[in-house]
Parts: sequence; structure tokens; C-alpha cells
Amino acid sequence: MVDKQILKNILFLEELPDPVIEKIASIATLETYDKHTILFHQNQDLTHIFMLVTGKIHFTVESASGKALILDKIYEGRTFGVSALMEESSSAYTAICAEKSTVISISGNRMHQLFEEDFKLGHLLMLKVVKLFKQRIELHTRQFLLSLASHSEIG
Repeated sequence: MVDKQILKNILFLEELPDPVIEKIASIATLETYDKHTILFHQNQDLTHIFMLVTGKIHFTVESASGKALILDKIYEGRTFGVSALMEESSSAYTAICAEKSTVISISGNRMHQLFEEDFKLGHLLMLKVVKLFKQRIELHTRQFLLSLASHSEIG
């Protein structure tokens, strides 16, 4: 169980009423990881949702040449791994602690159980998941367009 005051500092959970936060707190765990700890690998099945309390996480992908590229940097208060709410979902990136980090994790299966017990809670959180995916798609689209604009062979 995680203290609800800690959960209130997570952007994904902001504006949720206390009873909802308390239900989530009851199934959440809090752990601290050392720098370079891998939370999950690219193409690994996702089983947990993560919320960064302190520290920094890098999302990396492996290029065709085998080099690890940083796709995104996750800062305190952000949520990642929400694909764990979908059946048979795998990660598009590797999540690595860029520094010592404290992370909340919640089992995707336990979240599904909460959704079945409380449809309103499920609806509220899935709306937040949609918003999160939209923000990330917009970010990656901007990154892609910037990359195209600076490409020497594309005029």
C-alpha cells in the first residue's frame, strides 16, 4: 500500500477524488531502484503500470545498428507502462533508471479487478489513459517532423 499523499503528486491521478485514490493506494507498491536498473525491456510483456515519485527514467529503443537511442525522458510525477491495462501488450521501449529513482507500480490485472468492481473508476482512469496516449503521440509526431525537417536529403 502507498500513502495517498504520494499518489496525489502523480499527474495521471490529479483531480481524482480521495475514495478513488484510496482504492488505487491499496493495490500500489513503492520501491526505490538504483541508477541503471531496467524496469522492463523493449518487446517485453507489460504487467505493471509505473508512476515516478523521485528520480528520472529514460525510454530507450534499439536502432537497426544496435545502438540504444533515448526516445524520451520521464520526470517526477509522470506515469508510464499504461499499456499494461491492455491484454497481451508489449513495450515499445526499454525503461531504465537514469538515476536513483522511487517508483510506484500497480499490477495491470489488479487495476482490471478495480475496474470490474467500480465501473466509474475504470471510466475515469481510461479517459486519463486516452489523454496520456494523445499527449505522447503528439510529442513523438513533433519529434519526427523535427527530424524530417533537419534531414539533409529532404528539402
